[in-house]
Amino acid sequence: MNGLYEVEQTIPERLPLLDAFVEERIGDQQPLAGLTTVLIQHQLGSLVPLTRALLQLGADPARLYCIDIPYTANQAVQAELLRLGIPESNFAPSYYHLEMPYASYQRFRVEDMAVRLAKSLAPSDRFLVFDDGSYCLEALSCFATKVPTLNVVEQTTRGIIKINGDAALREYCETVRVMNVAQSGPKGTLEAPFIGHAVTRALMDRLAGEFEQLRQARCLVLGFGQIGKNVAAALVAHGIPRASVHVMDPSPDAQALAAAKGFTVWDRRFPEKRRFRLVVGCSGTTSFGIGDRAFLEDGAILASASSGSAELSREAFIELADTHPSHDIYVVDRDTLSSRSIHSDITIRLVDREARFLNGGFPVNFDGQVNSVPPRFIQATHALQLGAAIEAVADDTRGLIDLSEGLCAWVERRYRELLGAEVRFIDGDGGA
Repeated sequence: MNGLYEVEQTIPERLPLLDAFVEERIGDQQPLAGLTTVLIQHQLGSLVPLTRALLQLGADPARLYCIDIPYTANQAVQAELLRLGIPESNFAPSYYHLEMPYASYQRFRVEDMAVRLAKSLAPSDRFLVFDDGSYCLEALSCFATKVPTLNVVEQTTRGIIKINGDAALREYCETVRVMNVAQSGPKGTLEAPFIGHAVTRALMDRLAGEFEQLRQARCLVLGFGQIGKNVAAALVAHGIPRASVHVMDPSPDAQALAAAKGFTVWDRRFPEKRRFRLVVGCSGTTSFGIGDRAFLEDGAILASASSGSAELSREAFIELADTHPSHDIYVVDRDTLSSRSIHSDITIRLVDREARFLNGGFPVNFDGQVNSVPPRFIQATHALQLGAAIEAVADDTRGLIDLSEGLCAWVERRYRELLGAEVRFIDGDGGA
């Protein structure tokens, strides 16, 4: 897999699956003409061919707006988007630093963009938003004036979890059209194994000097989906005893699978107290809170394999540390948080032990580079996004909408045809 998985830091002009989608399913039609489009997206290399395809389908670059994800913001990618004709003024200002709560920062940026657009566009304008984490719904649900012709393409499990867990978001979701790319069959089947491998590879690189100690300690994997399985298998491959790798997942099926593979199923409610040297969050939601610090060894490492900064409650830990200047919980080098790289580690003293958040508490596979996964491996998601956009504007049904079976079947078939022998990797079980 190593040779197959060489990650070049170049920006592709095109991706073959997107070209095939436009040619075979759309032709010369321009179904996205006349819309105002907002991209709340990772600035990875594959965003450029996705945006190019949107323009082919009729999106107007002058009415295309971009809000980056701070931990994947990339100047080289932004420069290529500018070359496609998107005005520089259409990019949301970026000023994030590690002292700032990530979720409210993103929500403000979306709200600020909404205010800008409300001043310049007519109420009858139609909107298409490519979202990454339901930030659009969160932001617009705070306004009394609703957007009657809003279509959202949501590609992340994190976004769907937020909708399902928030009554206000569910209520707002019922007034607009939200296309559920995240839970489509091809998204999980075709992308998840490669994302799992990318997370694992990044984590193993970051832990390269730590394995001598980790082999003598307990490790905890939070969530045993595709990514969790990859992480657990990689820890074993690096010499950590299988029984020392603990798995916590609320799903009985996931627990049974982890136990069958020889891992130790664990829950914080178990009476036996255990401490962990490594905690890896792979659940897609908040899985480790400030009270869970009781389960950390001195020198513990906390690594996120999910989205945003919520998985391991980094901000809650910093807030706890800032509560009082005289208590014994504090951020090491606290005064540098606002000036250091957002990809730097954060060490926190927790009374009698220290814990370190890798990569600023953000997902370890996103380190600011152009690509974290070879773009050809994640082009299925972009094809699903294109198809979801077409289906969004073709109907006015409201609520959370599954993608059509025809679209999913086409993406699965053509992706496998285009990648050929390379797709053998996606039909495994993550190696766990």
